[in-house]
Amino acid sequence: MSLAKRLAAHGFPALTGLLLFLGAPALSAEEPERLRLLLPPLSTPDKVYARFQPLAGHLEKALGVPVKARVAGDLESLLRLARQDRPQIVYLCPLVYARLGDEGALRPLVRIERQGKDTFRSVVVVRKGSPYQELEELKGARFAYGDPVCAASRLVPKTMFAEAGIRPHRDFFEERTLGSNENALYAVAADLFDATAVDESAAHPFLEKGVLRALGYSRPIPQYLLAASAGLSDSFRKRLVQALTGLRRPQATAILRAIGPNVNGFSPTSDDDYDELRSMERRHGSPDIPLNLLNPSERPSGTRGR
Repeated sequence: MSLAKRLAAHGFPALTGLLLFLGAPALSAEEPERLRLLLPPLSTPDKVYARFQPLAGHLEKALGVPVKARVAGDLESLLRLARQDRPQIVYLCPLVYARLGDEGALRPLVRIERQGKDTFRSVVVVRKGSPYQELEELKGARFAYGDPVCAASRLVPKTMFAEAGIRPHRDFFEERTLGSNENALYAVAADLFDATAVDESAAHPFLEKGVLRALGYSRPIPQYLLAASAGLSDSFRKRLVQALTGLRRPQATAILRAIGPNVNGFSPTSDDDYDELRSMERRHGSPDIPLNLLNPSERPSGTRGR
C-alpha cells in the first residue's frame, strides 16, 4: 500500500492530499499493489536473477509499484506459477507462451529485440568439413536436439525437415536430446553428432569461428516475450508496454546488456503473432512431451532411428 493510502486509512486526509499534490506515488483502483517478474530456468537461479534484476528495478521505478523477480526451479514450476491468478509478468519462449496463451492465463506485452530484430531464425548446422550440403541429404545422419522446450531447436527444425521430405524418426540414424543448445553445438563440433538446430544467435560464435557451417535457415519466428496476467487492467498493461518499449540504447544499455549482449530493446506484440507457431505445433509438434524431459536438470534421452 502506498504512503498516501496508509495515511488516508489512519485519518490524515489533509496530509494525504498534500502528498498527492507533491507527486507522491499512489496506486489507482485499477493498478496492482505489487508485481511479480516470473523468469524461466534459463541457467542457474542466481545468474537468471542477476540478468533481470535491473529490469525489475526499472519497472518498479517506472510504475511506482514493488516488482519482485522470481526464478522458477524447473518448467513444471514455471507453468504452475504462470497460471496463478495474481499480478505478474512472465518472460517466456514463444512456444511456451503459445500454449499458456491458449489457456487464457496470459496476454502478450512485448517481445525482445536482438540486433534490431524482434524475430529469430532456427539454423541447422554441421561441422565445417561435413559432407552434408543440403537438408535433404541428412537422411542417415546422427542428429542432436538441444533445448527441447522451445521452438528453435525442436519444433521449427522439424517443420524444416518435413518441408525437405525428411521424417526424423525414420530417416535419421540416431536422434538424441542433449538438454541445452550449447551441449548440442559442442557435440556436433566434436563429431559426436552430424547436425543440430538452434537459435541463430546461439550458433553465431561457432559459425563466426568457422567451427560449424550453416546447412539451412528457417523463416523468421517471433522472439522471446514478456506476457502479463490476463487480469491486469488495460490501462496498467499500457503503462507496462510504455515502460518496456521506452528502454533503448544508449540510455538503457546497462539494463539491456544484463539481459543479453545483443539485446537492444523491446517491441509491442500481440497474440496473433504466435499463430504460425501454433500451426507448426499442430502439424509437427509433440504436445505430450513429458515434463521431466523438458526439465533442463534431467539427463538427456535419445532414440535410435527406425
